Amino acid sequence: MMGKYGKSGQMHTVEALIALVLIIGAVTFASQMAPKQVCMGGDVKTQLFLYGKDFLNLLDMERSDHTSWLYHQINGTVNGSGWDAAANITNEWLNTSLNAKGVFCKVEIVNLTADGINIVNSNASFGEPPKETVTVSKLVTLVKPVRVYEVRLTLWYA
Repeated sequence: MMGKYGKSGQMHTVEALIALVLIIGAVTFASQMAPKQVCMGGDVKTQLFLYGKDFLNLLDMERSDHTSWLYHQINGTVNGSGWDAAANITNEWLNTSLNAKGVFCKVEIVNLTADGINIVNSNASFGEPPKETVTVSKLVTLVKPVRVYEVRLTLWYA
């Protein structure tokens, strides 16, 4: 006994059931793909490391004369022109949006020699870093005479 709507009504019911199964399947699939845990401390450290690496790489981008902004900062600091590379690098950090997001830094310029490690220049405008920090470094080699310096960028969230 089919009523007024007969096969048409049954078809709408079947379509509704199929749509319901598809929606439930999509929700189930999406819930399985969601992360099972909240971000751990390691994720924060990884993000800080990537911020620091990208920042130092941008400062060390090669120019047409085969030097970089970072090279000139180190060269000017250690060759007596009065530049304060650590302060200048910190000022560049202040020009990023990361400082406003609560990511702070300490910059150290370290001379690597056969005799050992010597901190040439340091800037801790934001104070001494807490225990939970990430340190990223970039080597800068000066020629005439050849000297190797390490730029250390220590990052943390405040």
